Amino acid sequence: LPIEPARQGERLYLILYGTGLRQRSSLASVRATVGGVAVEVDYAGPQATWPGVDQINLRLPSGLSSRGMVEVRLLVDNLPTNPVRVSLR
Repeated sequence: LPIEPARQGERLYLILYGTGLRQRSSLASVRATVGGVAVEVDYAGPQATWPGVDQINLRLPSGLSSRGMVEVRLLVDNLPTNPVRVSLR
């Protein structure tokens, strides 16, 4: 299902799961783009519920709405992860 845009005054986050993020050197070394637009990385580290699973929280700006299918790209310590595609309504 497409991700709905945030309402006025709300923050919208895209939360992704993977492995290996907890070994990053610092949060500042994790960069992300969604549809070619740089987005804020609020968290990248261990996921609290599932042992061995890591989580990354990306804050999506309101300007990304209505873009349709876009690619999410991450760089962790200058190493690219596999890209992910999401749909934005």
